[in-house]
Amino acid sequence: MLSHDEDRHLRAIEQWFEESDPAFTRMLRNYEPPERRRQRSAGRIAVDITGGLLFLIGAVAATAILMVFGVLVLAVGACLHLAARD
Repeated sequence: MLSHDEDRHLRAIEQWFEESDPAFTRMLRNYEPPERRRQRSAGRIAVDITGGLLFLIGAVAATAILMVFGVLVLAVGACLHLAARD
């Protein structure tokens, strides 16, 4: 926990950064560590593979419900990929 004086100094430094270089400030606020980015990407790919496998198994087994679930999971995967684009 910062003291009142330290907190005031920290806010002054933050404000100085925001005024002097707003692009740098935005970059720091939106920064996501690379390992977190890889985990999210792996999750999206896992959703794609799961949807494809459900669809494929449903097509081979001639089970419409699995095919429908596969298509729905693939649609969710596509939405996740689109939402990840910045």
